[in-house]
Amino acid sequence: MTDVPVLHVVSSMQPGGGPAVVRALARGLKTRGFAPLVAGPDDGALVDAFRADGVDVAIVPTNRLGVSAVARLARLMRDRRIRLVHSHGKGAGLHARLAARGAGVPAVHTFHGIHFEGFSAPARVTYLALERALARITARAVFVSQTEHAEARRLRLVSASAGRVIPNGVDHAGLTAAALDRLAARKSLGLGETAFVVGAVARLDPVKGLDVLVDAMRDAGTAELVVIGDGPQRRALEARAKTSRVRFAGAIGDAARLLRAFDVYATASAKEGLPIAVLEAMALGRPIVASDIPAHREVLGTDYPLTPRTAPAFAEAFAALARDPRRAADLAGRAERRVKDFDFEQMADAMARLYREVLLL
Repeated sequence: MTDVPVLHVVSSMQPGGGPAVVRALARGLKTRGFAPLVAGPDDGALVDAFRADGVDVAIVPTNRLGVSAVARLARLMRDRRIRLVHSHGKGAGLHARLAARGAGVPAVHTFHGIHFEGFSAPARVTYLALERALARITARAVFVSQTEHAEARRLRLVSASAGRVIPNGVDHAGLTAAALDRLAARKSLGLGETAFVVGAVARLDPVKGLDVLVDAMRDAGTAELVVIGDGPQRRALEARAKTSRVRFAGAIGDAARLLRAFDVYATASAKEGLPIAVLEAMALGRPIVASDIPAHREVLGTDYPLTPRTAPAFAEAFAALARDPRRAADLAGRAERRVKDFDFEQMADAMARLYREVLLL
């Protein structure tokens, strides 16, 4: 039987959690009876990464709001005989679901985090009203965590029957095989062999709380902070970092291969869906220092110690782990055991079942 053509729509091809999940999912769907095609802007390294994986890519400017992207997606659906559309994130979700409606194709949408707190009051009202309207033309809405699903229900962004929780998953064996060892990863990042290094991989956006990590380094002894990623907050964060012990490495493709350079992986996010970079760090045996938010509790488990979102609290957590390698090793082991509950194969199986449910296959 011919594989079922499915269109995935993203609003960015830059390295990051959501696009990384789409890349893994596309690989998994290829072995489960589906033929994935990915549409998105030509703005990052994942264009070539998808193609290297044998996944076809169509360049569509989904990172800019407008009827052009909707029209091009609808035409693509008709030309490629797409059976199902799966959008990821805000901009992609708007363009793809409108295009799917016009082309008569069922639409699935994954939120990858419901972020609107930084909007002005009128923009919040508009965003929520728009998402509620789009929900009426969405066959299924996928949430990457129970926390995210509960919030969507509370905000009336999904009906009781349309929502599904499919947690993000990581390829444990693939991550382990691809990751550089500690010394090689440090050499790649220009780090010394003996420094105590705190690492973070994130979009440089206020919701990620990187200002908390930067401020924490003022009182974290000799620890160094390395941030991998780029985004709108980069210039402000660089200005805020008044010590040479904070380094911004920029966006790096396949950043997970460098995670063993870090003695600690840190995240001070104010809000998350289900953070893929944290899962990757857990799978590679890094102790995690994470803010006390519901998504981190869901990932790390109820008995894992979380940290208040303040610079002094994070500074103390870093200093404590630097002083106590046995404590760091214990936390790393607990994280590595916990992450086995978030498996790439399980994610791909669940998504394939959902597609068959929608398509009545």
